[in-house]
Amino acid sequence: MRRYYTIVCFALLLTAVACSTKKNTAGTRRWHAFTARYNTYFNGKTSFDEQLETMLNSYHENYTERILMHPVSTLPKEKQSAGGPFDRAILKGNKAIKQHSIQRKPVRKPGWQGNAREVAMQNREEYNPFLKHCWMLVAEGQFYNGDFLQAAATYSYIARHYATEPEVVAAAHIGRARCYAEMGWLYETESTLERLEKNGFPAANRKDYDRVYADFLVKSNRTEQAIPALKKVIDTERNRRQRTRMRYLLGQLLTEAGRNDEAYREFGRVASANPPYELEFAARIRQAEVLPPSRWQQVLSMLRRMSKSDKNKNYLDQVYMAIGDVYMSRHDTAQAIAAYAQGVEKSVQNGLDLAICQIKLGDIYFTQKDYVRAQPCFSGALSAMPREYRDYERVARLSSVLDELVVHVEAVHLQDSLQALARMPEKERLAVIDKIIAEVKEKEKREAEEADKERYLADQQSRGNDFQRQRQNIQTPQMPLLNGNNGGFYFYNEQTVAQGKTQFQNKWGKRVNQDDWRRRNKAMPLASSTDNADGNLPDTPQLDANGNPIASTDSTDALQDSISSDPKSREYYLQQIPLTAEDVEASNVIIADGLYNMGMIYKDKLENMPLSVETFEELERRFPDNKYRMDYYFQSYLMGLRYKDKPLETRSRDRLVKAFPESDYATAVADPNYEYHIRMMDRVQDSIYEQAYNRYLKGDTSFVRRSYREFSRTYPLATLMPKFMFVEALTYVQSGNVASFKSALQTLVEKYPTADVTELASEMLKGVLRGRALVQGSLTGMKWDLRFGTDEFGEISDLDSARAFVDEPESPHRMVLLYPKGAVEANALLYAVAAYNFAHFEVKSFDLSTDEAGNFGMLIVSGFDNLQQVLEYYDMIYARDGYARKVDRAVIFFPISDANYETLLHGKSPSDYMAFFAEVYGRQAPQLVARWRTQVAADEREAKREDQAVEQAADEVKERVQDVDEPQPIDAAQPEDVTPTEEPHATDSIAPTDSVTITQDQPAASVKKKKTKEERAQERAEKAEKKKQEKAAKAAEAERKKQEKAAKKQAATSVRRRKNKAVQQADEPLPTDTTALPEPTTPVDATTETPAIDTTATPEVDMDTVLVKPKEITLEYLKKRRELEERKARMAQGEKAQTQAERRQEAAEQRKQQLKEREAQRKQKEKEARERMKQREKERKEREKANKQRLKEKEAARRAALREKEAARREKAKSK
Repeated sequence: MRRYYTIVCFALLLTAVACSTKKNTAGTRRWHAFTARYNTYFNGKTSFDEQLETMLNSYHENYTERILMHPVSTLPKEKQSAGGPFDRAILKGNKAIKQHSIQRKPVRKPGWQGNAREVAMQNREEYNPFLKHCWMLVAEGQFYNGDFLQAAATYSYIARHYATEPEVVAAAHIGRARCYAEMGWLYETESTLERLEKNGFPAANRKDYDRVYADFLVKSNRTEQAIPALKKVIDTERNRRQRTRMRYLLGQLLTEAGRNDEAYREFGRVASANPPYELEFAARIRQAEVLPPSRWQQVLSMLRRMSKSDKNKNYLDQVYMAIGDVYMSRHDTAQAIAAYAQGVEKSVQNGLDLAICQIKLGDIYFTQKDYVRAQPCFSGALSAMPREYRDYERVARLSSVLDELVVHVEAVHLQDSLQALARMPEKERLAVIDKIIAEVKEKEKREAEEADKERYLADQQSRGNDFQRQRQNIQTPQMPLLNGNNGGFYFYNEQTVAQGKTQFQNKWGKRVNQDDWRRRNKAMPLASSTDNADGNLPDTPQLDANGNPIASTDSTDALQDSISSDPKSREYYLQQIPLTAEDVEASNVIIADGLYNMGMIYKDKLENMPLSVETFEELERRFPDNKYRMDYYFQSYLMGLRYKDKPLETRSRDRLVKAFPESDYATAVADPNYEYHIRMMDRVQDSIYEQAYNRYLKGDTSFVRRSYREFSRTYPLATLMPKFMFVEALTYVQSGNVASFKSALQTLVEKYPTADVTELASEMLKGVLRGRALVQGSLTGMKWDLRFGTDEFGEISDLDSARAFVDEPESPHRMVLLYPKGAVEANALLYAVAAYNFAHFEVKSFDLSTDEAGNFGMLIVSGFDNLQQVLEYYDMIYARDGYARKVDRAVIFFPISDANYETLLHGKSPSDYMAFFAEVYGRQAPQLVARWRTQVAADEREAKREDQAVEQAADEVKERVQDVDEPQPIDAAQPEDVTPTEEPHATDSIAPTDSVTITQDQPAASVKKKKTKEERAQERAEKAEKKKQEKAAKAAEAERKKQEKAAKKQAATSVRRRKNKAVQQADEPLPTDTTALPEPTTPVDATTETPAIDTTATPEVDMDTVLVKPKEITLEYLKKRRELEERKARMAQGEKAQTQAERRQEAAEQRKQQLKEREAQRKQKEKEARERMKQREKERKEREKANKQRLKEKEAARRAALREKEAARREKAKSK
């Protein structure tokens, strides 16, 4: 016996060793294939089939819209969370692969290289013949879990891993194409399928290929191509439920293609295939929809019979929606409205079908301009519609607009009704109120009876089905959510919400969604649980002399309040009726507000111009002096411009100019080019403001003010006008003009009280009015005077003002880089500092941090042990290889200790600290102090230049404005326009004088009409001719000056020659006898009698040419000679200066020419680049077009081959 057990154990050991994956023999391959198939794979495949069946059976289809080929298409394109119902199948597949994979090469037999079969065996990567099914199980599990990207990767690996098995490779490529289609990568799907079709694949994969190809065509909306492909898939589908679904989808595609007869037959086959009743009902409805219009009565009869069947009580919304569609096809909107309304009323499922029915009803009302009735339709549809529905965005927008509109419509209607009641005699008024009270009581009674009936029926149903519900709770498992989220918030789980609704209806029946739904008398308030929260007992009622309780004042008031809030009492309605003059005035205000808001909604959000104009006219008629007159005059003018309604445009403009001549609106509409400006405003205002703001950051105040004046003149109603005004006001801060700054802020606050910058402007205005001093200078200079740590009014506390800088050279220090935010790129500066520190300090490390102070930023380099280290660092960064000279000049550098930095942040400025630094450490860092003083001086000079530029630009504008001839007034009786001299509205050029600005007293009739096309063309030609003449005149003037210069030069040369000759004569020996001396040709004081010579063109003159040497050297001669030497020196210096100026001018002209050439080259390069881009785009489109053509040809060839095969098959069948 012992020997027997030994043999058995030895045999088991040999079996285990023989079945190891380390060996690759025929026995091990068969053993591992058998074990993998009937152990791990079997469990995984069983779980996979169960979950797939659950997915098919539990999926709720929307048969009103085009259905999907498979429910997996409802999953998100990207995996939202980990896990899913197919995790067990994936786990079992991976386990089988891990335990039974054989990748060791088999033993090579002699001469194996000459045997093709042996060669193929050696080239394989996997030798377990069944493991390919495990790999496919893993990929399919990932696919049905919604992890399409991971599944595509697995399919790609399978195709490479089993490259020697064509059937597996084809199946993997088909699965990968299906993953691409579910992710929406339709181009990749088509490319993969075409490659398969081109290279060929085994016949065993044809069915899977056809299914994926048909799904791809359906998703691509290629209806005509999808129909034959889907028919082929239906013929080969073995799952009866899936085959019925796809046949229904085929009917929908045929309907879209207009082949109604074929669609009718397909829907009939669906209904007769004994599907679930919901699908059968949908097929019957679709049959009714595809019947020809001539048989509409037959369709209505069939649909009305379906509406009377008890089987369809849960689908009545779809039945009546189909009835309404039939009436709409015959343009019978009245019957269609009744049918749709009945469908909404009888709907019990509150799903998408109800939403679609409400949308169709709302569209009819909306088309009829009945917005009040359309509003509840769109609002109700929005609550029952999923966000993924194709019409969700449109319905949401309309619902939001109509909700806003109905509030104002109901307010106007209510106030009109109340005022009508107020005008009635008291007896008639009370009769109307009593009638309303009777209707309220009748409605409450009817609702109470319906609620009691529903509660009774629900209670009976709950008792009768109690045992069945218990069995369902025990036996039926809860279906897990597709995203794997079984817990979490209650309302995120649709199943628990549905169960809660059912339980509520079982107990309470159907209830209206309103407050106090359980109370019969909703007017009486419940006793609040917080009435006696303070612990006080209720007051004891007071008794009279006989012991009877006395009615307190509080209880009387409470009873009165209860009566006044009860809709079944007269007081409830009488207190709302405006009976006094004050109440009527308040009611009129509500009506005026409502009418204006209605008109604006009609204009802007519904784009219904006639209704908007009608509403504005009603507001004008009922309330002539309302506060919205100017606004709706202008809005009516804009509507006239937009819709080319000339009478409306003229009437609105005349009203606006006559009633509000000084408003911005009147100024705007008086511009003959206003229509062009208003169309261009949205395009250009952002760029103009951004450019001006950037120039403000750089301190260019003159440019900002010019831009603001031009912008305010051209676009006075722009949305950016408040911000532009604020920036223009800030330019006066830079120049220190307190009065102009205060005036600009006051204008901004008064004109735009609700703008986003008004709050900041008002705070600044308060500070100016309190006498706060402004920081003068440009933005560059403001950083020295920037004061840290101030409050909202720019003030510092007494404690901070008492702080002072301390002398601590051995304490830790830091280097501060202060810069304006808009003028310096902070990231580039940070990178430059970090790169320098990293390259030059290997041991020492510095910390970089950033901070902000108003419009300035700070980069702080910390980590210095004392002042000496930070000064050495300062010298290094200003060296040749340092970064200080390379960064923007707007950046300032200053070292500071940690303690002094804290002091700086509490009410001090960089200027205060640098003054302290220069006094204490000036000898240690003379270069730093010198650079600081030089930069401060440069900033001050720059600020002065900016102010001078502003004043000079203003003077030039004044001069040009004065030189322009005043335009002839249109009406001689009107006063002439006076051009303002303080702030002219034009700087570079003066606008043509053909446009006349309307003054305060000028009527609208004086506005000059827009010029015709011929007049504008003639005017442009005249301007061009004028410019041409001016150019020619300038050229002639330059030539004349050139000739004058040459003439002067020639005259000076001739004078010099004559005087040189005189000098030669004077140098000859004089006669001994002085009495015989001849009269000199040039007198001694001839310098006063020589002709005037231009100093700018006079050549070098010898002093002896104008001063004859006398016989004896006298004092007077020496004096005159000295004067001539000084004159000669001055002329030489002037000539040298002129030569340098000419050289500078010539160099500047050469520089300009080089810049022009570079700009021309740059433009040429840009042009060439654009041409290349256009050429590339053209080539790409041509390639795309050729590719599409090639795909079409392939598709045609494939169809032809299929037709030939089909013809051959039929021919073969006939021959048999």
